[in-house]
Amino acid sequence: MSTVKAYYDGLAFLPIEPVQLLKGSVVNLSILFDDSTNKNTAERLSAFRKLTNEFRELNKTEPLSPEFDELLNKRVNFVRELDL
Repeated sequence: MSTVKAYYDGLAFLPIEPVQLLKGSVVNLSILFDDSTNKNTAERLSAFRKLTNEFRELNKTEPLSPEFDELLNKRVNFVRELDL
């Protein structure tokens, strides 16, 4: 048995420190309120979760098509000079 400090954001418990569990593990939670938790930490964890969710949504967008690379290649000609 181990103890994990976590923040509850209204939907899920977010561990404050990394936890050594396999993804998808089922655990039993015993809840003990900790008034010493820094409010700033809770706010930062909430902001981090929001940012993570935004990244997940951005990753759902379709990547650029191969035609985009072809067009970009025609419009921009990069020249690389080598100092020998």
